[in-house]
Amino acid sequence: MHKKLSCIIIGVFFMLGICNMTYGRQPVVWEAFKSNFVGQDGRVVDYYNGHISHSEGQGYGMLLAVKYNDKAVFDKLWQWTQDNIAVRNDHLFAWKWGERTSGVWGVVDYNNATDGDILIAYALIKADEEWPNNNYKNNALKIIRSVRENLAVEWNGHQFLLPGYHGFIRENNRFIVNPSYVIFSAYRAFAKVDAEAFWQKVYKDSMLLVAKSCFGSLKMPADWVMLEGRDIAVCNERKPYFGYEAIRVFLYLSWEENPPFPEGLAKMLDIYNKLGFIPLWVDVANDSISLQNAPPGFYAVFARAAEKMGEKTLSKKLFKEASERLVYDKKDYYSYCLYLLAEE
Repeated sequence: MHKKLSCIIIGVFFMLGICNMTYGRQPVVWEAFKSNFVGQDGRVVDYYNGHISHSEGQGYGMLLAVKYNDKAVFDKLWQWTQDNIAVRNDHLFAWKWGERTSGVWGVVDYNNATDGDILIAYALIKADEEWPNNNYKNNALKIIRSVRENLAVEWNGHQFLLPGYHGFIRENNRFIVNPSYVIFSAYRAFAKVDAEAFWQKVYKDSMLLVAKSCFGSLKMPADWVMLEGRDIAVCNERKPYFGYEAIRVFLYLSWEENPPFPEGLAKMLDIYNKLGFIPLWVDVANDSISLQNAPPGFYAVFARAAEKMGEKTLSKKLFKEASERLVYDKKDYYSYCLYLLAEE
């Protein structure tokens, strides 16, 4: 009964738009995120992907715990992360934890996901700033150094990070890269504590990567790209979409002071104004869009980006729609993350 009442109250707050995201506060949406997705043991659950947990989710949760000044939850999330997915000998994390075919729960895939590693390290750096603790920073440095030493590749004089340790290098000096794994603010933070010149170059070159990863008449970033020869092309081993992955390109750019948004942002906002919805995906190779509405997290990201562009009225409209829809889907871990991360 108490849990049911809490859900009703959260829903009322959502509908009223009372979602204050001020730093250091405990807003309703953060409380809902903890209630819906954070287990008592500190595991962030991704319900739509078979109730798995992953390094990305732990990293997002830790980053949000710092944002909302929730040290108890941060420590719980970090402890679960160390106990369950810190199983490699290189200070990177196994990216996927869930139910194995035997029915036992544990690590399912020992490969890392670079964005998860970066998010965890970034959260530890920010935690050390808020709650000074050498343990946070020392652990962050181990992860950051490992990312630099194990995942960096040079391509035509540029420095990029592979999406994972295994599976992304092809013959003839070709690499598969995910533009949405580029977290610019994390690179800036890493440059202050690790190899400054390296991280500054990765930051600069990654800006170029994102700019060159936009395709089609809508000029939207692709979820996955291939670095080959002297070109950056849509990866032919994946669907040629802007969608679930690349939405984060706009999120991470919006965290920057004066973000150089891709041309596609204005085009997508124009589509929203004309059609009344944001498409779930854009096929950047064939210039087609989905007629299915994107989840609320996408709306929150576009709202934040629109605000950075000076489109304040449109931003408020998009945030309002995101808020109203989010309350009806308490299992959409990804939308909750995007919503909370998109808020100032």
